[in-house]
Amino acid sequence: MDYETFQKNKDIEARIVARDKKYVKTTTIMRNGIKFHTSEYLTEEEMLEEVQAAKEQPPYSTRGVPGTYYNGGQETDYKAIQMIIMNINDDVMRYKLDTYWYIMPSNRSYDIMGIGIEANKVQINSGIDFREDWWTTSNTTDHTTGMYEKIESTGGVILFPLPSGSLDSLEQYMYFNVIKKSGVGTIYSLTATGDYAHATATVSNNVYNYMSVNVAGGIVIDNPYANSFDEMSAAMANFIGTW
Repeated sequence: MDYETFQKNKDIEARIVARDKKYVKTTTIMRNGIKFHTSEYLTEEEMLEEVQAAKEQPPYSTRGVPGTYYNGGQETDYKAIQMIIMNINDDVMRYKLDTYWYIMPSNRSYDIMGIGIEANKVQINSGIDFREDWWTTSNTTDHTTGMYEKIESTGGVILFPLPSGSLDSLEQYMYFNVIKKSGVGTIYSLTATGDYAHATATVSNNVYNYMSVNVAGGIVIDNPYANSFDEMSAAMANFIGTW
């Protein structure tokens, strides 16, 4: 990971948000002097693992952000996506896709996010976590975790509604954990493909039945909805190492 990418992703802060010791991990990136934030809830065990990983990582390590191996991104004038492969422990990897909107979408219906995996190497070993945060032009905030998830051997894909109203900022993330498939030995490389498809026409949640994802092409949308979405180029994260 180069220095600029490290600087964009290095800011991680955590705080207790409930008596049962749930934590919020907030990641910040900078674009043209503007901060964009994404948050995810962690258990106390997960947070302690992140803290321990941070202590063990020297500054400017080739692994970059503590716990992160490699990431890749794509950007348009309207939004950016970032795909991350993160080490959780010796047995588990986490695949995470973040989206940052620079220009608020005019059509707001059901959008799709997905992460394609190498089905011959790994399998999904968790549900899909999702969160969508937005800030209105009147300086109020809200979020949702509601979505329709689909887990397949080739990856995880979700369908979710965009918020209405006048927005000043909009962000989403999804992630899930993977483990090695049975019989797979040492892995020296991994690829994860993160993709986002925006509905340019009003669609219903029936799109769920026509969407899938894979590591080669990202999100796939079959007829009758194939022409109802505007897909940006997928973001590919590549891990090179020993697992």
